[in-house]
Amino acid sequence: MTGDRPGFRSFASTPLAIALWVATVGATALFLALGWNLLQMGILIVPLAAVSIAVTVSALKKARGGTG
Repeated sequence: MTGDRPGFRSFASTPLAIALWVATVGATALFLALGWNLLQMGILIVPLAAVSIAVTVSALKKARGGTG
């Protein structure tokens, strides 16, 4: 077992991070247009936003060459 913990960094990239944020905003706009309430949207938007944040942070760390 190695000390490497790739996590999201193994596949994180700037285009993927951008695509996830576009999908998050698009899904939010769609759900608002459909008249969904916050609870209904939150069930889908919160996990998508969490993954978007994690991939964005990993992509930034990968681009900067950081380890932490």
